[in-house]
Amino acid sequence: MRATGSTSAGRTIISAPSTNGPSSAKSWDSDVPDPASNSKHPLPGRIVVTGETGFVGRRLTARLRVLGVDVAGFSRSTGGDLLTGELPLEGAGHVFHLGALSFVPDSWNDPATYHLVNTHGTVRVLDQCRKAGVPVTFISTFVYGAGAPVPVSEDFPPNPANPYAWSKLAAEDACRFFAKTFGMDVTVLRLFNAFGPGQKDSFLIPTIARQAVDPSVKEIVVADLAPRRDFVHVDDVVDAMISTIGMSGGGTFNVGSGKSHSVGDVIAACLKAAGTDKPYSDRGERRENEVMDVVADISALTAATGWRPQVEFENGMKSVIEALAPC
Repeated sequence: MRATGSTSAGRTIISAPSTNGPSSAKSWDSDVPDPASNSKHPLPGRIVVTGETGFVGRRLTARLRVLGVDVAGFSRSTGGDLLTGELPLEGAGHVFHLGALSFVPDSWNDPATYHLVNTHGTVRVLDQCRKAGVPVTFISTFVYGAGAPVPVSEDFPPNPANPYAWSKLAAEDACRFFAKTFGMDVTVLRLFNAFGPGQKDSFLIPTIARQAVDPSVKEIVVADLAPRRDFVHVDDVVDAMISTIGMSGGGTFNVGSGKSHSVGDVIAACLKAAGTDKPYSDRGERRENEVMDVVADISALTAATGWRPQVEFENGMKSVIEALAPC
């Protein structure tokens, strides 16, 4: 049966001994928020960002540079290799580790490579930072799987639903081991559904946004309108990441908006932002083991750093639509 619509219609502490290319039609990298740091602590003069050419990495790098930080990037597209390369750690005061294989559908076809790059690659990052005495913020993902409560806190047992999430959870375990065994300051951020300008077209929101602004598309059709996700804007993600600088002992924290919206909500918000009205529907194709509602409990990170998401859902969708406007 097809669904239809229209536009009218507690954290887990890490204990320690004593311690892909932009798809938008116009550039957005320089359009960063007001250059204020969300960290309680002074920013280091130099920060290393792995995966700095990816969706979140570009936005983080742009923000840090506006704040006057010297950013040293390390990514595949610029010749970096997590499995063989050495990070440019000289003079660095913090490392944000975002570098990873991240397209979930591909992880089903090659789980071994995802584990190798995402897990062993993270171990190599941690070991280099251990030797250099540099704190790490590791970007993980939704690792809870089906059956998670709404909202879900960091204390709920992980149950990764795909090889990508499994590889990230294994990398989290490495973070906890290095923190406990070597006294490192390692913070793990479990990122829910990030979105915003510059995300690849293969993801849900850019796909819908492009259909919303394309006059040749008369109806937007998706697989399933019902699933709800916690969509968090990339600028809020960057704020959350920066808030972890200087966090002694680290920890594991969810990063989301604290609210959920359905695929139908995404379509309606995109159409509203585009100032147009189109019918939309689904094909009634529900994925096996589909998680129907996801909401992050973000109270732990708020308590630890004061971070709170600032970008409302409709304003975030507006930023995506505006980025698709011709130069």
